[in-house]
Amino acid sequence: MSATDIVAGSVCEFAAVRKLDVLLGRIPAPALEDDAMAGLTAALGDKHEAKVLGLLRDEFGPSRVYEVRPPRTFDRAGLEARHRETIQALRDGFDVVYQGTFFDGSFHGRADFLILQEDGTYAVFDTKLARSAKAEALMQLAAYADQLRSAGVPVHRDGHLILGTDETTSHPLPESVPVFNAARDRLRAVLEAHRLGTLPSTWGDPRWVSCLKCPDCKAEMEAADDLMLVRRMNRSRRAKLIQAGIKTMSMFAAADLPDVGIKMDPLWAELQDQARLQTGTCEVDGTINGVSYVVLENPALVALPKPDPGDIFFDFEGDPLWQDPGTGQWGIEYLFGLVEFTADGHDFISFTAHSLEEERQALIDFIDHVTERRAVYPGLHIYHYAQYEVSALRKLARRHGVMVDEVEELVETGVLFDLYEAVKGSVRISDRSFSIKKLEPLYMPAGRIGVTNAVDSMVQYSVYRDAVDQGRLEAAKSIFSAIKDYNHYDCLSTWKLRDWLINLTR
Repeated sequence: MSATDIVAGSVCEFAAVRKLDVLLGRIPAPALEDDAMAGLTAALGDKHEAKVLGLLRDEFGPSRVYEVRPPRTFDRAGLEARHRETIQALRDGFDVVYQGTFFDGSFHGRADFLILQEDGTYAVFDTKLARSAKAEALMQLAAYADQLRSAGVPVHRDGHLILGTDETTSHPLPESVPVFNAARDRLRAVLEAHRLGTLPSTWGDPRWVSCLKCPDCKAEMEAADDLMLVRRMNRSRRAKLIQAGIKTMSMFAAADLPDVGIKMDPLWAELQDQARLQTGTCEVDGTINGVSYVVLENPALVALPKPDPGDIFFDFEGDPLWQDPGTGQWGIEYLFGLVEFTADGHDFISFTAHSLEEERQALIDFIDHVTERRAVYPGLHIYHYAQYEVSALRKLARRHGVMVDEVEELVETGVLFDLYEAVKGSVRISDRSFSIKKLEPLYMPAGRIGVTNAVDSMVQYSVYRDAVDQGRLEAAKSIFSAIKDYNHYDCLSTWKLRDWLINLTR
């Protein structure tokens, strides 16, 4: 087991036993999906780690930093050789041991940095892109400290995380080591018990904790028609239904809840109606392109503003993993997209930013544009979907110290109008998600091509930045054009969604 295995196993034991089933040949290995976002995050993590390594080499001198290379083969002999090499480097007193490797026969791990302290102890330092310390990261520190202690190497009392903000946080290991040891022993017992059996793991086995969120859980939930597939279902509600003998979404849709001891209050009635809609076992008001919908009684549609020729349909594109090279600040809103009505149809207007200075100017230009348009169309509204646009505008105004009052006025007077709140209070659809992408078949049947979701846009923005840095300007222009096309489509989608709600009231 690795430190990562133990941390992951503390969250989802089911995923751990599925992994063991694959290693034992009891089930086929799952098809690997191309996770571009995971690849981007890993690349940024490697860049952060390399930056820290460079700083340590500058501080202590290259000759005082010892790097332990990965083993040529991940077999017992290879792992034991790298373990001995690591311990020898520590005993030789190097100021920094990079990628120190540990193997005790049942545990393998590689610590980012082991740094010699003035009191002769070694402190564990781990790099993390996160902007705050997470419990899982503290367990990893404890794992490496435990290996140092077992090898007879004096360990500093505190472990340290070098965060994506470049802040270094310190954490007393006596508080984390017992947590790590308990998690390690629990996972070891779970895996050993499963290894001694003969059958593969099955979904719903009460011997293992399931997180209900990881890819392994999600795949099994789909196959098993699990209750968690119902929109707004949560762990406690699921547990109550299972205790009553209702284990699947289809069973829930068909159940007489009072007969199994569940009081039919409005919440349970709404959940059951949703299950029936998702399983196709209830009457609907319409079905378009495979998505069924029911209009709710007393719908929130009545709160929709009256259409105005000045209305704006707005969507941001942002990258939380972008980091300013000068200040180290994280995140940028690099594209403000707007669709507006014209005599010939509509215009798509965008304000772009590739630095914090440009982001500040984009915010000013956006607010100025809205102010000028409101002077002509005082009854206009700025439609968006979900709360991101409001929270991002407020964040930008605070970050740059400009347009704070203007943003608040747009929010407080209701000029910024969130369609998500109107939709969720007006209709129920035959999907567990209420993302705008899931609603689009109802009013935009053509579907999306190219960049199709927010994760794609973030990944492509990183590709765009790389192309700019490498001087491939034509390629960069093409990539950013595709991102703008995606943003344009999102703005159009917001417009068409607004018009479809309006149509429902007729």
